[in-house]
Amino acid sequence: MGNGDDEEDEILDVSAALERNEVNLDEIQEGGRLEFAIPRNSISDYDQSQSTAAEDSVVFEAVYDGLTTVDSEGEYLPWMAAEHEAEEANDVSVTDYEDYMVEMEADDADDGFPFFDLEDDNNLVLMQHPDDLPAEEGDTVRVLTREEAGDAVADGVYGTRVEGRLHEGIEFHNGDELTAEDIVRSYDRYVGSDNEGQMFDTFMYAEALDGDDGYTYALYSQEPDAAAFVEMNPYVFPAEHADVPAGELDPRDDEDLVPIGTGPYQVEEFEEGSQLLLSRNENYWVEDVGLENIPWWDGPDEFPESPVIDEINIRFVDESVQRSAALEDGDVDIAYELPSDARNSFYESDDYVVSATEAFGFKFMQFPVEETDTGGAFAEREIRQAVSALIPRQQIVDLIEQGWGDPARVPFPAPAADLATTEDDYEDLFDEEWAYPVEPDVEQAEQLIEESSLEAPVEITIQTNADDDERIDKMQLAVDQLNQSGLFEAELETPAALGDWTPELYTDGARHEAAENNAAAVIGLAGTPEPHGFPETIHDPDNWNGCCNFFFPEGALPEDFVDLLRSCRFETDVAEDEDTRRERYDELWPELTDLSANTIVDYSLNTGTASNDVVGFNVHPQTQAILSYAVYAPADEQIMYLDRD
Repeated sequence: MGNGDDEEDEILDVSAALERNEVNLDEIQEGGRLEFAIPRNSISDYDQSQSTAAEDSVVFEAVYDGLTTVDSEGEYLPWMAAEHEAEEANDVSVTDYEDYMVEMEADDADDGFPFFDLEDDNNLVLMQHPDDLPAEEGDTVRVLTREEAGDAVADGVYGTRVEGRLHEGIEFHNGDELTAEDIVRSYDRYVGSDNEGQMFDTFMYAEALDGDDGYTYALYSQEPDAAAFVEMNPYVFPAEHADVPAGELDPRDDEDLVPIGTGPYQVEEFEEGSQLLLSRNENYWVEDVGLENIPWWDGPDEFPESPVIDEINIRFVDESVQRSAALEDGDVDIAYELPSDARNSFYESDDYVVSATEAFGFKFMQFPVEETDTGGAFAEREIRQAVSALIPRQQIVDLIEQGWGDPARVPFPAPAADLATTEDDYEDLFDEEWAYPVEPDVEQAEQLIEESSLEAPVEITIQTNADDDERIDKMQLAVDQLNQSGLFEAELETPAALGDWTPELYTDGARHEAAENNAAAVIGLAGTPEPHGFPETIHDPDNWNGCCNFFFPEGALPEDFVDLLRSCRFETDVAEDEDTRRERYDELWPELTDLSANTIVDYSLNTGTASNDVVGFNVHPQTQAILSYAVYAPADEQIMYLDRD
């Protein structure tokens, strides 16, 4: 939990915060307005097909229910789907689609990776024939697009098939019934979005098995996929939003484009940069279906079939000190991402409850690896490894987090360890040679610099977003340590707030500019129980210029590393056998830390603080679920209510 080795350091014992806050179902009070503060000055993107900001999802996870849900132990369960199961995995690869490919002329190319001008906005190139790569502008390349994918599926050429059946009678907030066709159409909205790479790295085709008005569906992946059960599931949008391009579903631009989901809350009104009011969905589908018809439900008969809080007022309070003050003054009921000293004070007070759990969130540092005429220090693996060796991970947790976190020792957090390793004890991995040092290893860094072609001190820049004081403090500690070693001349830059800075990192020239300036980028991500997201999101070339691969297009990282990474998820043997998958990850982690294209700084302890007016507040390991889980989560018999007496 981040405790240091120095016995004189007094790190707060936070074990009580890890215990669940229970609710007596007989004492539940219905109604009231919950005042909930999020650490941003506005919603970054109302469109969940486009948004990459965790705080957007914190709000809209209460608006959109999913085909599946995940409990506090990280187990995925069917939710809007009465059934949802991976049926089979076929041993296919890109070349197996050759008969279904069409020839297209490359409209543009970058480092041999072609881009195409498609007439249909919903069409997308899913794969290119490997024999036609690398390609230049004007070259003819055989490709499989979304338009040909159905033909392949009809002939039985696909990776993994997931079949499911929706509960009947689920309605969107606008009164339209949810059918399998809504699922099929929802994938269109990911084309051209910042989440395109993460969705279409595996998803190929969807069909409504019983017609447009039916409830059964099938989802097909391009290759055998061990994570198909959860990774192909989209946010499901109603028919009236089907033709809205990604990023344009925004009531700030058009008052008619209010997000419409099937979740327990709906958008009632909003005031840009001030508040967003959610009201309880009075026609919530669980009440119609009945908890007794959820296959895994075995809870008490008296457990509510919807949340009991009438309204949730989302308050935009971007400064952590202001969130603490608002909580102390009674202006908000719940806040998270508070300053550590303030959180400690609330924790020790009888008037507040701090809930905590080991989480999937992490901070990472990404290095531009491109060779350039000027700069280009991070093109050398030894320089990247030296920086990683000097990060004061334990100090960052002890001094900045004050014990509310965990220094990264391996490239995945403890809650994701079940499928990520064959080791029974997560902590046994800390002794591996490839594990990250939690204390700066100056001797190792010196040796690495000597093995490089550069001489100390090496000039570098660490960049992070300007609207996160705690993250800035963490990186200042890292910069100070780099400079104290004498091996680097490092400086900290905060170019802009997260919502303004990350779009700049997604531009084509960002990796070249960062390489010339020897500038590493540091942001945080909120992971999931599926372990592959931790290496994939920040390494896989399919995610380049999407969340959250800023610097690694096709060819930037060694081909054998990318092949190993993908083999942990996209092969038949790992899709069919979990033990084989764990063994494959055990091969990956040493290669990943040796490559050091990214290095992990710390892992989160998800925490939230509530006043005593809130009864039953518990946080979820996923940051995105911190609100939706707290108000209503039958998987853990989680319910929260307000007691204003």
